[in-house]
Amino acid sequence: MNGVIDQGFIDLALKLADASGPVILDYFRTNLAVERKDDASPVTIADRETETVLREILTAEAPPTHGILGEEHGGERLDAEYVWVLDPIDGTRAFVNGIPLFGTLIALTQNGAPVLGVIDHPALGERWLGVAGAPSLHWGRGDTGAPVRSRPCGGLDQALLCATSPEMFSPDQLSRFERVSAGARDTRYGTDCYAYAMVASGQTDLVAEAGMQPYDYLAHAVVVTGAGGIITDWQGAALTLESPGSVLAAGDARVHASALELLSAA
Repeated sequence: MNGVIDQGFIDLALKLADASGPVILDYFRTNLAVERKDDASPVTIADRETETVLREILTAEAPPTHGILGEEHGGERLDAEYVWVLDPIDGTRAFVNGIPLFGTLIALTQNGAPVLGVIDHPALGERWLGVAGAPSLHWGRGDTGAPVRSRPCGGLDQALLCATSPEMFSPDQLSRFERVSAGARDTRYGTDCYAYAMVASGQTDLVAEAGMQPYDYLAHAVVVTGAGGIITDWQGAALTLESPGSVLAAGDARVHASALELLSAA
């Protein structure tokens, strides 16, 4: 598929996605105990067990020099050239409410920059794959690895905007987000990682979020870029392992520029 990224790494990422879905769906819409982590976000046995399965596969099949960073079980060899970044269930709140918009996020970074990303939605039967330098692909709803493309948008006033929740923003960030929301045609909350996939597939125009960790955004960075979109932090910098946690994704560079101006202004 790509002359830069080893095909074996791509195959391994897809294997991870194949392995995560059955574990998650075995717990979906069951009566799970929900715990609270130190940051007050919810976590379940499904989150932890899924990441354990993914890490076991990586330990067995990835080169031993590769690092791993996961939401539930931390990091190892994070100074390695290649680091796998895992979010077993992105959208745990949706998951525990029986809402199928949660997904598994798998990314691979090279020297801190994302070069491979998978967004997998097991309850919806959909998957997106991004590989640096190649078109992003979609499986599901009749597609079997079909290229996707973000859509043009004439301006911010015509853009559909998504975010997971207004609660993810600090007061200052919320004020900035509301500038963008006021200028957009419509704002939709509760989308979790599915919104980024919809930007890549040309179904929505803009996502602005904050308070995120590398496992929340690195897979999106590759998928959105490979679909012709643009994704940065709120200062316009490329997303890496060291990014501050703000994310702005758009299918059209003009809309991204307009939103970025509002988000980065004091």
